[in-house]
Amino acid sequence: MPSSRGEVEFFRAEVSRWSRANLRDFPWRRVSDPYVVLVTEKLLQQTDFGHVRKVWHEFFRKFPAVSDLASASEEEIASVLKPLGLWRQRAKQLKALANELIAKYGGEVPRRYEDLRALPGVGDYVARATLVFAFGIPTYLLDVNTRKVVQRFFFHPREASDREVIEVLELALPADPEECKIFNWGLIDFSALVCSRKPKCAKCPLARSCSYRLAQSRS
Repeated sequence: MPSSRGEVEFFRAEVSRWSRANLRDFPWRRVSDPYVVLVTEKLLQQTDFGHVRKVWHEFFRKFPAVSDLASASEEEIASVLKPLGLWRQRAKQLKALANELIAKYGGEVPRRYEDLRALPGVGDYVARATLVFAFGIPTYLLDVNTRKVVQRFFFHPREASDREVIEVLELALPADPEECKIFNWGLIDFSALVCSRKPKCAKCPLARSCSYRLAQSRS
């Protein structure tokens, strides 16, 4: 665990402040339709943001509602997804997801974590991202990006467990739904733009208290 609540508060404040000034502009960040959010998060899995941007408008033009996706053939869905790779696998998963939403929820996206998690192909991250970005329900998002930032700032050089990273994220999470969105998007973008593979510590607002930065300065 971090050594003090003050560290967590500093982390939250600086990430949130950086986020309000530096968030990347993606079209899916301007919508809150649960169907669009859920499917977008599925498209973003193991895929570069730029590739998803290439197909995003066309995908939702052709399949603007759950019913459109459920009634489409896998071949129709795959034809739109080709730029993403693994398009046949993705098409099959999205078709199964749409069919389940129609059959079990009348075409609506459920707003309970347990129900989202039980949908075909929906893991922990996609379920929680849907809660945050579609329904405004504050929760943490754990992926390689958020883990990396928390690991470097609080735990370096020791490798933290997922449970330890989640505990930090839960403490740092803003309670306000809109602030929670900004914080979660911010962690993702901060990981890509500042705390990257070769971190830009000289430009980092967290640097003065960062375990990784302090270790580098002593080496």
